[in-house]
Amino acid sequence: MTPIETVTTFVGHWNSGDMEAMYAMCAPTVVWHNIPMEPIKGVAAMREAVAGFMGPVAACDWQIHAIAADDGVVLTERTDAFHLKDGRIAALPVMGTFEIDSDGKIAQWRDYFDMGQFQREFGGG
Repeated sequence: MTPIETVTTFVGHWNSGDMEAMYAMCAPTVVWHNIPMEPIKGVAAMREAVAGFMGPVAACDWQIHAIAADDGVVLTERTDAFHLKDGRIAALPVMGTFEIDSDGKIAQWRDYFDMGQFQREFGGG
């Protein structure tokens, strides 16, 4: 898989709800950093964070608007939409950086977004 195919497949797993396949695409020591927050290190910690975060989420619909790669680094411009169990949709523009290791796994994943907008989108129903 090319780095771009790795990232588009990874996003596809979020959208299909196949979290196990998503985790399998990550290096065991992956660092996931939503830049306004503290980084999450390792698949076990990532699994715990995703489980907590996805509690109110019924489904994901992440759309990649632009994608580029150079030397194992993939940049994405996305809208990450979350269909919430209460019927609302929380959508957030995101700029993401993915670093793919020599085994084709995601070793680093950084997402940049506006925390205020995140809190407004996910707040109260």
